[in-house]
Amino acid sequence: MQHQGGTSRLPPLRRPPHLRGPQGNDRHATWLELFFDLVIVAAVISLASRLVKEPDLGGVLRFVALFIPIAWAWMGFTYYANRFDSDDLAYRLTVSASMLAVAAMATSVGDLSDAGTQRFALAYSAVAFLRLLLYARARRHVPEARRAIDLYLAGFGLGFLFWIISAFVPPPWRYVLWGIGLFAEFATPLLGWGTISSTPIDRAHLVERFGLFTIIVLGESVLSVVLGVQIATWSSTTVAVASASFVGTVAIWWTYFDFEGGHQLKPGLWGFVTSYGHLAIWLSTAALAAAAKLGIKHSHEVVHVAGERWIAVGAAGVFLATIGIFHLADRDLEPKLLSLVRLSAIAALVALGVAGSHLHWPVLTWIIAAILIVGAVVEGSSRRQVLLRNCGQDA
Repeated sequence: MQHQGGTSRLPPLRRPPHLRGPQGNDRHATWLELFFDLVIVAAVISLASRLVKEPDLGGVLRFVALFIPIAWAWMGFTYYANRFDSDDLAYRLTVSASMLAVAAMATSVGDLSDAGTQRFALAYSAVAFLRLLLYARARRHVPEARRAIDLYLAGFGLGFLFWIISAFVPPPWRYVLWGIGLFAEFATPLLGWGTISSTPIDRAHLVERFGLFTIIVLGESVLSVVLGVQIATWSSTTVAVASASFVGTVAIWWTYFDFEGGHQLKPGLWGFVTSYGHLAIWLSTAALAAAAKLGIKHSHEVVHVAGERWIAVGAAGVFLATIGIFHLADRDLEPKLLSLVRLSAIAALVALGVAGSHLHWPVLTWIIAAILIVGAVVEGSSRRQVLLRNCGQDA
């Protein structure tokens, strides 16, 4: 398979998939994987735009309900590519068709009518079916992984059935079937871990792929700031909100990659804490992009709309809380004092949500940015404390 920075060569027309082995730091995301990421960008932008139009509890719930299947579709293909090597014509066509289906999901998020949600269900069903085809092909050519693949085919196949049936069931039962289908897919790796763990994964590749997805969502925050300033009338309040939003985005980047650059997972099921937890990282970061648009749009106003305020503070709080949960899966526990500081930052965000209705948008966004900076300082300090402790033990 051609990698970034690798030598150029034509892929074979037919090359059956084979099981990858742990490859250390040699392997990087392929051009096809990066192309898939670009399609996800469109879906994230569509979802964030919808949240701006519906900044209330119902809008947040719909945002979460639509974001998770899109992110899970990305995760499904990422984990497949991590375990099985194939870059022939059949694989490229299958992934390309999957990207088209994800694009169809993105075009459906703006229409929550019966027809719109039906299109979304059919598009996700297409993604799920194409993923099943890849696993069925791998089962044929990789006998040593058949037990694990059989679990995937059973669990993901069950999820696919619920999703395809949901397309022909009216709401609200349609949404109930979505939840059951996603639950079946989420539970499959957990319940079958004893068998699935026998097939190796390249952790360095997963860290890179998850980091790239995070960069994509952070890019949406930067794009929101740029486009928001272009549309809004230039003023001191607009610049203040835009600056705070950008600083907050940098703090999130700093926090996330400080953690990813130094953590070592506990063995066993602890890996699911960080893998599934990334859904919360991406959700919160995308919601902050929507908050940036809202803040720039209403930069002259008081944040009197509770939904808008809670989107901003809630997204920052969920991000910091998820990073704190990630530390529970880390072999090196951070100092308790630093964990307490992070909890205090989250409590401050909750207090803003409860009692911040009198604040103007520039003030609110800068307080949030300051709290996120505290989170970045805590994470950097945590990593350095662990490093110093480990160096002392080695000595």
